[in-house]
Amino acid sequence: MQLCGVDMECAIFDMDGTILDSMGYWHTVSNHYLAAHGKKPSETLWDDVKRLTLEETAVFIAKTFGIGDAIEDICAEFRKMIFEAYSKSLELKEGAREFLENLKARGIPCVLATATDRTCVDACLSRLGIMNLFSGIFTCAELGTNKRVPLIFERAAQSVGADISRSVVFEDALHCIRSAKNGGFRVCAIHDDSSDEITEPPESDWARIIRLADKTILAWNELL
Repeated sequence: MQLCGVDMECAIFDMDGTILDSMGYWHTVSNHYLAAHGKKPSETLWDDVKRLTLEETAVFIAKTFGIGDAIEDICAEFRKMIFEAYSKSLELKEGAREFLENLKARGIPCVLATATDRTCVDACLSRLGIMNLFSGIFTCAELGTNKRVPLIFERAAQSVGADISRSVVFEDALHCIRSAKNGGFRVCAIHDDSSDEITEPPESDWARIIRLADKTILAWNELL
């Protein structure tokens, strides 16, 4: 299958905001945690934590808002809240399932590369019935990394023996797209409402993504 100017050997997918319509939930989960602890969230909280792993978010919140609980306990409370959403309510973006099935039918391995906790990933993919569409799953926590560097994408490609230059990363977040491009990957960016935010003024993230990615789509149906 030709995509982003190459015969694609491997498709590497982000989860949140890419195949899963979940970024709206992530916008609010830290607010809910702070409210439960009698703290008022700052107006910039989402921008402050959106690029962080769960553990990094817990450290930031503890330090910024004076939460005295151990980092491990903060993470555990977050995981409980987040697991509830992933195991019961979050849904795929329209056309994502069909595109994954299309790739599998063509014999192109799909690998998931996500910053989301593994227990949430497994619960969500199992509930949605798409676990079998992935040849492998990699999480930042398990690799001890984040998406500001391309390690997770490199491991995903290596796991199926694919050449990096012929592996396409599907992402929605500017910093992840930049990381994948820096690692030598082709990138197909999908729009998410969160892409319209301005994390690097004066332009929206989507304006920068359009210039950076090899291909951009507004919805998965464009690839079907």
